[in-house]
Amino acid sequence: MTRPAVKFIADGDPLHAQDYGKDYNAADASGILSGDLPKMSTARYGTLVAQVDADGNDLGGIRDVFVAVPIGTYTGWNLFNKNFFEDSFCTLTGSFVPFAPTQQERLATGDVRPSIEERYPTKEAYVAAFKKAADDLVAYRFLLPDDAKRLVSQAENEGIRRAP
Repeated sequence: MTRPAVKFIADGDPLHAQDYGKDYNAADASGILSGDLPKMSTARYGTLVAQVDADGNDLGGIRDVFVAVPIGTYTGWNLFNKNFFEDSFCTLTGSFVPFAPTQQERLATGDVRPSIEERYPTKEAYVAAFKKAADDLVAYRFLLPDDAKRLVSQAENEGIRRAP
C-alpha cells in the first residue's frame, strides 16, 4: 500500500458570525429572534492556531518525550471525511500522521518530514534521543525521575515505537 503525501495547510475553517435578526442582541443573548434562523452573516471570526515545528507538532506548552522524540505528527484537529465537508477541520478530534519508515518512501510520496530511518538510524540513536528528552523534562521538574526511568527502560526494551 502506498502512503499518500502529507499536506499541511496553513488555513483555518472560516467561522461565520450568525445573524438572528435586528431585534436580537448577541452581546448579552437577549432580544427577539426573527426569521428563518440562523442566517449566515458575511462577517467572519478570526481563527487562531498554534505555531508548529517543521514536523507539524505544536510548539507551545510542555513537549512530552513522545513529541520531543517524534515518530509522526500529532494534531489537535482532524480533516473531515471527503464526503462530508471536504478539507474542513474537525476540531477537538486529534490525529496522528506517521513519518515514512524510509527515506525512499518519504521521497516517493513527497513528504518533507524526515523519515524514521533518517531521524533514528539505529535503536541506540532513538534511545539516546529519548533519554535526553526525558532527562531534560526531569531537570525542568515536568517529569518524575521514576517515570523517566520507566519510559527510557521501555524505549530500550521495545526500540523505536511504531504507533502513538
